[in-house]
Amino acid sequence: METFEEIIKEGRKFGVFVTISSQRPNDISSTIISQAHNYFIHRLINQNDLYAIEKSVSYIDRMTEESIPTLSTGTCIFSGVACPMPLKLRITELAKECKPHSHTVSFEELKEKIQPRKIRRSSLTS
Repeated sequence: METFEEIIKEGRKFGVFVTISSQRPNDISSTIISQAHNYFIHRLINQNDLYAIEKSVSYIDRMTEESIPTLSTGTCIFSGVACPMPLKLRITELAKECKPHSHTVSFEELKEKIQPRKIRRSSLTS
């Protein structure tokens, strides 16, 4: 972790730039968060994550911080050196043909597809 933090702190001198994305900012070192220049902050409700943002991101005011738990899906706060004040942005949904072909697994459907098999006792002892 220390090596990664050093790269984050010193990398700009050498043209190294990093994008970090996490649903749990509290799990990211405060050293790393504080080195970021711009932030896209989507809805967070966990108090530890909100506190991590509050103590590490100097670009947002109290009113903006308080709005983070109430952001709707697809909405974020953009803040940092690229804009003079925090902006609330609406991220447009990707067109269907551009979306990844992934989805949330329905365990009920999956359970129905799994066929129980009898295991022969002889195959266990071989």
